[in-house]
Amino acid sequence: MKLQWDHIIHYIDGLDSFEFPDELLDLHKGGRHEQLGTYNYLSYTDLSYIEFIDVFDRDLLEKAATDEQRLSFAATLERTGYEEGWQRLCFRTDDIEALNDHFISCGLATIGPSKMSRTQPDGQVISWQLLYIDDDRTDRELPFFIQWGESDEVRREQLAPWFQPLRVVNMTLMTQNKDQFIQNWTDWFNAKYDDNQLLIPDGPTFTLMEGDRESIEAITIAGIDHPSIEVHGATYHFQA
Repeated sequence: MKLQWDHIIHYIDGLDSFEFPDELLDLHKGGRHEQLGTYNYLSYTDLSYIEFIDVFDRDLLEKAATDEQRLSFAATLERTGYEEGWQRLCFRTDDIEALNDHFISCGLATIGPSKMSRTQPDGQVISWQLLYIDDDRTDRELPFFIQWGESDEVRREQLAPWFQPLRVVNMTLMTQNKDQFIQNWTDWFNAKYDDNQLLIPDGPTFTLMEGDRESIEAITIAGIDHPSIEVHGATYHFQA
């Protein structure tokens, strides 16, 4: 069972008219999540990416937030009062059933795996399965987990034209209980902890800050020489 960082979600109100400042990142129209009332644009580095998301039907989203999709990334928007900025992390696995069994063995309740899909502008349907940890002991919007309907090799071939010569190398996370946060990530996600950073193979490092809230504070993208910027409530750092 493999676990890798897959994507991070940035909510932007008015995404249809959004352009990333100074065109630092390329955005490609993703599609619509018909079950959830959301749509997205994607900025790929490799198979990992930044997902920019907005809502096309708030009534549909808020209905979904009360049923089996109450832990979904879309429901997060409703829970956080549609505040722009970083929303959720997602990790990719190659065996979501085994991952579910692992979480249950850790004493966790889960929702899923559930099948999802979206329709791309060209009519192609992209499918995947999602898994959520159902833990009401934290105020943090926990990471969720995805298994794509096609292999990494097939997806890499399909998505290669969108890849940018960039890499997300770090994410800064704030927590009110650093010790518990570290314990959870090492137990649940088999992360390693060293020098104030959590490490998961083949992905960015996660730097922890202790503070007064549970949040994603910033990401750092390598391959761009540019000052840090705040974009619709989300902080982006860059390094050459």
